[in-house]
Amino acid sequence: MTYRIVILLLLLWPGLLSCQLDEKSAPKGAAPILVKIGDRYGYIDRTGQRAFQQTFDHAAIFSEGLAAVRVGDKDGFIDVTGKLAIPARFDSASIFLDGLAAVKTGDRWGYIDKSGKMVIDSHFMATFAFTEGLASVAVVAKDGIKLGYVDKEGKLAVPPQFDDGSFFSEGVAPVKMGSRYGYIKKSGKLVIAPAFDDALPFRQGLAAVKVNGKYGNWGFIDKSGEMKIAPKYQNVTMFNDGVAAAKSSDGNWYVIDKYGRRAVGRGFATPPIFSEGRAAFKEGGKWGYLDKSGAVVIAPQFDAASMFIDGLAPVKVADKCGFVDPAGKMVIAPEFEWAPNILEQYVWYHSMLP
Repeated sequence: MTYRIVILLLLLWPGLLSCQLDEKSAPKGAAPILVKIGDRYGYIDRTGQRAFQQTFDHAAIFSEGLAAVRVGDKDGFIDVTGKLAIPARFDSASIFLDGLAAVKTGDRWGYIDKSGKMVIDSHFMATFAFTEGLASVAVVAKDGIKLGYVDKEGKLAVPPQFDDGSFFSEGVAPVKMGSRYGYIKKSGKLVIAPAFDDALPFRQGLAAVKVNGKYGNWGFIDKSGEMKIAPKYQNVTMFNDGVAAAKSSDGNWYVIDKYGRRAVGRGFATPPIFSEGRAAFKEGGKWGYLDKSGAVVIAPQFDAASMFIDGLAPVKVADKCGFVDPAGKMVIAPEFEWAPNILEQYVWYHSMLP
């Protein structure tokens, strides 16, 4: 079991949560931006000024008005003013989604609401954030550790019976049964038979699936299970902004549309992941941004770059992190620490949002 539900989002590890922007659910520009300052974490506003003076050993992005932070050896939650809104009493804590956040007490996970009330007791081995009213949880069963789904009252909406799984998106979730993945709806009914070697959640009507074994290829299916984009790619991303990135047999990544056609004529060394009409790409050792026509809108000039969220994107200049607007103007000076392993985590988090 790979335990997809225990991804990096649930653990406040240093270096994994610096230099990132808040998600779409917050009012645009309202939530402070998390940055790494030296070996600690703080928050700034959209002008680059400190939102409040407190810094923390570990901290997470703001989600639904709250952010998990480490105080001493425990995790709690602050509000947008920096005030501790939920006392630091947990051994670990996650982001809020759908009004609830997973928290760890001892070696078990449960869920709290925004008042800090424990609404689902801590008895799960692993958990994931709520999406579409359900969250995946792992429990000890007679035949080993199994995954199921709970509702917001803590009731098992889908009994633990799967060997792996992911979050609900567009009404369905990928689950693993034995060695194959299929898809269930919220009742637990199997709607796409387990016929794939790997599977990702649906995004914009399509889901990436892998066939022909560990070293097989990726394609995309629709909600009937029909293969809409032939499985001929070495790797893919989920669809975002109407396009996805797909790695061809020539080793290059291409931007494809929902019909599998190349939306941009050229290939790239890294996957262009579009958000807000822009995607970071690398050329000549530097990073810039292109639009969905393939036109370069911000010339390659940065040492690393990430996605646009609410009009800003983190970029690396030398060894520091700053933020640019869609025109490429540096609106927050590069004076914060850069942590490259944040990128995969943030892209995954962004993929959960509707």
